[in-house]
Amino acid sequence: MSSFYELVPDASNLIESQRSIGYTFETAIADVIDNSISADATRVDINFDSRQKYVSILDNGYGMSKNELLQAMKYGSKSIFDSRDQEDLGRFGLGLKMASFSQCRKLTVISIKEAEFSGATWDLDVVKNQNAWLVQVLDDVEIKSTINFSELAKLNSGTIVIWEKFDKLEQSADFNSNFNEALEKAENHLSLVFHRFLQEDQLHIFFNQREIDFVDPFFVSNKATQPKSSDVLFETTRNARIDVKPYIVPYQKRLSQKERHILKKYEHNTLGSGLYIYRNRRLIAWGKWFRLVRPNELANLAKIQIDIPNTIDDLWEIDVKKAQLNIPTSLKAQLRNIITKSIGESERVYKYRGTKRNKDNLQYVFDRVEKDNKVSYYLNMDNPLIKQLQDNLSDSDIILFRALLRQIEEHLPLDSIQYDMASNKEIEEHENSDDEIYEEIMLLLNNQITEKGKKVLLNSLKYSEVYSKKTALLARIERELNG
Repeated sequence: MSSFYELVPDASNLIESQRSIGYTFETAIADVIDNSISADATRVDINFDSRQKYVSILDNGYGMSKNELLQAMKYGSKSIFDSRDQEDLGRFGLGLKMASFSQCRKLTVISIKEAEFSGATWDLDVVKNQNAWLVQVLDDVEIKSTINFSELAKLNSGTIVIWEKFDKLEQSADFNSNFNEALEKAENHLSLVFHRFLQEDQLHIFFNQREIDFVDPFFVSNKATQPKSSDVLFETTRNARIDVKPYIVPYQKRLSQKERHILKKYEHNTLGSGLYIYRNRRLIAWGKWFRLVRPNELANLAKIQIDIPNTIDDLWEIDVKKAQLNIPTSLKAQLRNIITKSIGESERVYKYRGTKRNKDNLQYVFDRVEKDNKVSYYLNMDNPLIKQLQDNLSDSDIILFRALLRQIEEHLPLDSIQYDMASNKEIEEHENSDDEIYEEIMLLLNNQITEKGKKVLLNSLKYSEVYSKKTALLARIERELNG
């Protein structure tokens, strides 16, 4: 007759093997902060010292009693099948331990709740030596001697997580450099993944007493950003609501200096077009289309914010690190339709780059001609400079001049320009000074024989793409003509 036999996992081997699950320093810290947010914290202080070799993460959340703390220190402290609070950012009950041990060998947690302190330490060297699931429960003296305890003691409730024994970072000869680089990446990561909490003033994160700023991937404060109509999808088997909000972000030349700096700063952590998927407003995955569509370069202005609740984690296959997911098959067709519509909007913005063609009678340097789904660009032969230059040339020179213009039209480096714009490279404009433009206009006017001809030409320059924004300069020249 069959029987059951309990197989207790080998403590040291299991923990050591799970240390390489794929956390980075920044995703590990973010996972700890998830617990702070779930505990209703409004402030998180991340303090660190490369000489003493520690990182502490202090929050002012509701704290834990001794029993609650020991439960939190337990592997799989909460079942994946348990219903979670609507705002809970947890997932498997593994994050605190696995995130911490991916970076260090010693984890200490001290908490205060209802004026009672409790503390415990996991030390992987102890686990290895004893090969047992042994956690050290700290007494009052040990609690008060822990790193940055004095900061926790100022709070009515809260928790501090302390990392020590950074064996992976210490393998390098230059620990200080690697440690500081890891913290810099962590700051950038937290500024992005928690940007909505920071933006809405619901959370403040400090790095060694310096508050970090949020990074908004949609640049909503930029007037050129175009929010599009929201959509709502429903996962019928769970009665779960999924909110979808598309944005068309500005062409790079219309970004502020700060926004351009952000793009450059995050060029290796792409803030490009694609889906931005949030779980309880915490950014999980971003900057890609998840194979839902095959966008061309013109789609690089479309970004789509997707908000999912924590009740459908399993359907989205969110991993323990809360850094990867898969879109449910049942939602792909609906999302594909929304994406296609948004890409169409992005293409229109990209083609015109904010310029309103055929409006206000503006004379453009280039004319855009679309025919049979093909686009061509031609020099505008009504440009005042071109017209006047042709009038002043001999017949043979006119032939050469037109040949030059034809070469410019036929050999515009469109592929190179398109690649540079799609790569978010800043394209520098060449702009003459007002003095140079003044001399240019006066040369044009002086070639007019009559005063009436000069006034007609000057008036036409007001509607030229090149000169239309030089209103003050044109007004000055007009005053001079009227003497």
